[in-house]
Amino acid sequence: MSTPSLSFLYLNSRDVEASTPGFAAICDIVEDGLRAHGAGQVVLPPKGHIHLDKLYNGHFNILMGYVDPLETAGVKVIGDYVDNYKHDLPSEVALLTLYDPRTGVPLCLMDATNLTWLRTGAVSGLGAKHLARKSSRILAHIGARGTAFANIKAIAQYCPIEEVRINSLRAETREELARLVEAELGIKARAVEDAGEAVSGADIIVEATRLERPQSLITEAMLKPGALLITYGWISAIEDRVPEEADKFVVDDWRQCCEGGTFEPLIRSGRLTRDHLHAEIGEIAAGMRPGRQTEEERIVFWHRGFAISDIALGRAIYDNAKAAGRGSELWLR
Repeated sequence: MSTPSLSFLYLNSRDVEASTPGFAAICDIVEDGLRAHGAGQVVLPPKGHIHLDKLYNGHFNILMGYVDPLETAGVKVIGDYVDNYKHDLPSEVALLTLYDPRTGVPLCLMDATNLTWLRTGAVSGLGAKHLARKSSRILAHIGARGTAFANIKAIAQYCPIEEVRINSLRAETREELARLVEAELGIKARAVEDAGEAVSGADIIVEATRLERPQSLITEAMLKPGALLITYGWISAIEDRVPEEADKFVVDDWRQCCEGGTFEPLIRSGRLTRDHLHAEIGEIAAGMRPGRQTEEERIVFWHRGFAISDIALGRAIYDNAKAAGRGSELWLR
């Protein structure tokens, strides 16, 4: 009996860039993925991790899932290495594999580094769409990692942002990001040395730090009435009482949040429970739960990032590449 030949499409970073939809379309695609998650139309196991931090100050995250409306499964492996800037490399380098769920055969292997930045930014922007005050004008961004510009760009799609305050550990990264925001988005941006100065009076705060140990860079007293705090760092930069005192506490996926990340130590200790949770963001995007309801409520949105967003955007990139004849066909047999 003859064995059928098997092949899949390989997309390098240039192929991916040429096949990536416009930013507004990216946000729509990612929101469709959130809605599918909220409606229970996905399979989403917890993330896996290969912890090498004590050896190399870095680790691998393995994200996997299935999106029923797209009939696509996927697995992303992403390295997260804090010191990569010393080697002139991005801190996050990722590969995404898409699969046909009917047969288990791979459809595509693609560079997913920029895809990760874009989908993370889109989720932050969608958080602002549903949870920020519509009049939000001042954005504070704590951390200047690769996802930072996409966060700011996405949030500015949904809110009339007039000023961005950027704080990060290294002066060169915060100053470079401020220049990029002004040049590409035409929004006033300034780099500040102190996180408190950035957060004070801000309508929206994004915490995207890369700390090696917990620090309370953002405290409950800094958050004005009506503020939205978006966080997705691994080591907490936020005072413990912030999620407990928030008027609404929203996450992307509660089960994943119980496995690690910003507030996981509070969950493990029993201080933060599902009773504190207002909703998962997919439930809000799907219209199953309300988002912001008053101008004064302070809201915390914690998104750890999940494979559903990777698969949704990856599938769109794959379809565009196939239609345009981009990429290289690789043979398994």
